[in-house]
Amino acid sequence: MADKLLISVSGNQVSATRWVGGRLGLCTVFENSESGLTAFRDHLAHGPRSPVHMMVDAAEEDYRFELLPHSFGSDRNEMISRKLKQHYRSTPFYSARMQGRDPGKRRDDRYLFCALTNPELITSWLEVVTALQLPVAGVYLLPTVSGLLVETLKLKQTNLLVVSIHGAGLRLSFFREQQLRISRLARIDGNASEAIKNYAEEISNTRLYLHALRVMTLDEHLSVLIVDRDDTLTGLERAIARDNPNLECRRLGQAEIISSLGITPPAMASSSDALYLQLLGMRAPVNNLAPATVTLGYRQHQIRRGMFAFSGATAFAAGIWCAVTLYQVFDARADTENSKRLTAELQTKYQEATRQFPAAPTTADNLRRAVEVSQKIGATTRTPQIMMDLISQSLESNPVIVMKSFDWKYDTAEFAAARDVNVNPAAPAVFAPPPLAQAGGRRKESALIEGEVRPFRGDYRAAIDSINRFAENLSQQPNVGEVKVAKLPLNISPGLTLSGNTTDSQDQAGKAEFIIIVQMKPAA
Repeated sequence: MADKLLISVSGNQVSATRWVGGRLGLCTVFENSESGLTAFRDHLAHGPRSPVHMMVDAAEEDYRFELLPHSFGSDRNEMISRKLKQHYRSTPFYSARMQGRDPGKRRDDRYLFCALTNPELITSWLEVVTALQLPVAGVYLLPTVSGLLVETLKLKQTNLLVVSIHGAGLRLSFFREQQLRISRLARIDGNASEAIKNYAEEISNTRLYLHALRVMTLDEHLSVLIVDRDDTLTGLERAIARDNPNLECRRLGQAEIISSLGITPPAMASSSDALYLQLLGMRAPVNNLAPATVTLGYRQHQIRRGMFAFSGATAFAAGIWCAVTLYQVFDARADTENSKRLTAELQTKYQEATRQFPAAPTTADNLRRAVEVSQKIGATTRTPQIMMDLISQSLESNPVIVMKSFDWKYDTAEFAAARDVNVNPAAPAVFAPPPLAQAGGRRKESALIEGEVRPFRGDYRAAIDSINRFAENLSQQPNVGEVKVAKLPLNISPGLTLSGNTTDSQDQAGKAEFIIIVQMKPAA
């Protein structure tokens, strides 16, 4: 719980104490006079700047219970504000609290209006607080604070009258269904010899007073709780039972108060209002009488605290982020050092392993260059693999063609220029697509095929047709650039002079030989 400055103001005295660490301190009591006001100012001036919660115990108070139409939002606020101004024109200290809804058909809202009708009672004390720039959290009537006692003790009686002795007199507060309905302060001299009798008579009169106000009837059951903070009202319970045998009485003694509320005996003995200051420190009631002009400093105080809390949370988050970042930095450095160590170990192992290798014939740079040259040579090297594949495909399509020899080269010169072949000038020499322009000196892949037609039975025309089909089939391959028929089995040139004898023709009739030159398209 946050630290607080708790002040109780009554007609004859003012009690002030501090709520620190969830515990009530000793009360300092001041007379309700000019000298007491001066001492009060000096007392607050030397203390910390804690929020102020002020409680008032005076006879100048008013309570009104009304049923209002059920409404929401701005309509409800406007209606309540109009009612408060109608009832309390002469004081700024008033409040309204909704206490549920009526069980009738209209389901109206039940409101308790309360006010301090004599604002001069606390004006001078509030001026001292505001002059010292202490934030005022609220101003509360003592009976509304006593409602926290009913909640703390978990009293479930329908009609409950709480009776207690204060410096201002006998306080009687009536609760119906755990909700405050009305309270009154009776000025009775507690030092008189017949004080207990007078207290009992006042409680009996209060029951008649409640009946007159139509708060409850005489037939209804009423429970009385006697709050005896100093164990001076031990005979009051028997006096009430003697005069009103139908009343249920319970006395709350000093030991039970201490065990139930956690207040220390020295703190409770320091002031007659210490018990209710303990309740006010535990939790402030919702019936705050202070206007907005009085609580302005407290709202600013709350805003500052919120800003400080936000700044603290931001600083805490930044600290965590910095810690995480530093951890990551140290972790990365550790990984780097570990990697360096592993690298050094691997290099050491590599050097130890290389010492066992035989001596290299040359340096590592020469070996690297040799490998690069080998790779370049391998990239430019040609083999007859492709040429042989396409010739094999053409031979499968022409089964009468038999290949006797195969020559292949990859050079800049034409194949015919490199080998003397008996080219038949009248043969259908070329099977090729339109010639491609080639740069001078560019290397070409070509092959020379020597073969014959089998079986051959002397039909030269059929043999020549088979050879031409074979050549044309080669020329249709995608990679073939040109096909030349360099030699046919028979010279069919029309300008050739006949010579020879029939014997030679019969010797040559068993073979139909040919020569074909195939040239591949240049590589892209």
